[in-house]
Amino acid sequence: MSMTISAATARIARQLPEAELSLDSALLASARLMESMLLARQADGVQVFTGQTALMRLAKAQRTLLESQNDMIRVHQELRGVGLEVKAITDDKDSCPPSGMLDAEPLRRSA
Repeated sequence: MSMTISAATARIARQLPEAELSLDSALLASARLMESMLLARQADGVQVFTGQTALMRLAKAQRTLLESQNDMIRVHQELRGVGLEVKAITDDKDSCPPSGMLDAEPLRRSA
């Protein structure tokens, strides 16, 4: 099934923000889960470090989601370049994430 450039541009322009927001939604949901897990272990009779492994795994999942957001920003920037190249979009820099956002290296814990 073939599609015109304008149809593809419209579809991508609609789906890209949806994909970007889904990562925010996943981060928010995992943050709420983290809060609930921490509050749960403050209940009477629960030892201080109960669920620590699960919390560490959730924190790792959150880091992975943040790294996925960086990749999604790169996808957005690449698609912007392609859109300009095929003249499907105009040079509206305010509609895309700035490239400077990705300059900082992610924080890594040393072993």
